[in-house]
Amino acid sequence: MIPRTPNEQGIKKTEREGLDFFCRIEYDGSTESEKRETGDCRMDEQTRFRTALAALGASAENRDRKLRKEEVQEFFQDMGFSEEQYQLVYAYLASKRIQVEGVELPPVPLEEQPYTEEEKAFLQRYKKDVQMAEKQSEHILPALIAQASDGDGQAKRLLAEHCMDRVLPIAGEYAHRGLSIQDLVQEGHLGLMTGVDTLGLLEDGLSWEVHLEHEIRQAIRMALDEQAGSDSTGEQITEKLNRLADSITELTEDMGRQVTPEELSLYLDMPVEEIEDLLRVAGENIEMADRDA
Repeated sequence: MIPRTPNEQGIKKTEREGLDFFCRIEYDGSTESEKRETGDCRMDEQTRFRTALAALGASAENRDRKLRKEEVQEFFQDMGFSEEQYQLVYAYLASKRIQVEGVELPPVPLEEQPYTEEEKAFLQRYKKDVQMAEKQSEHILPALIAQASDGDGQAKRLLAEHCMDRVLPIAGEYAHRGLSIQDLVQEGHLGLMTGVDTLGLLEDGLSWEVHLEHEIRQAIRMALDEQAGSDSTGEQITEKLNRLADSITELTEDMGRQVTPEELSLYLDMPVEEIEDLLRVAGENIEMADRDA
């Protein structure tokens, strides 16, 4: 029998997170006696919150993981949340890489973020590289920007190196949302290079600093969106693996023998080829009955 595959963002864990999160919102500021009187969470309110949270996530999935502030509030309008409690909702959605338009969440300072040891080592090396980068004096910058806008390759290189220190603070705002800080910085640098290359297309009234920051953010967001799509595919596969594991257990107990891929195919309404692919993905030596048995 194949073990239940860990599913960090699967349905069951999402439900548990939703309930835990509801408790944090519901009892924010409550006294210990109030908590004892009302219990950990009222079941009907748990269900309402869990249903609204699941529907909100489904809505975001169908809209490139983006929602408007008004839409989020509409999902929870019957629960009487305060603005502070809504901020917790927005932060929770942000942790799931769902962007709520019209909401600005304060970035977590880089030094307070729980980076892995590998990320910490990278940050130390990268900060040294930034310190060694060649900075341009203020009176040289205007001419350098003009030359880069005209397509001068040397000017572009110097300007990109001068602005290297702009990447990490922006990348840090998107940390822990599916990509390592190394990948975020790399994507940010690609955005910086794109911004430098397109200075000649700068719109009237838009400063070069704002233009470069926009391109850095755009590159990082696109990378996160692409990663989110990959994660979604992985979650679907994991859910199918879990269904397959449960079905093997149920059929084996009911039939008193090992089941065949064909029997699983009929039971799950899934092609035999997909059943076999999932068994290979599981990476386990699963004993299945011979097809000719």
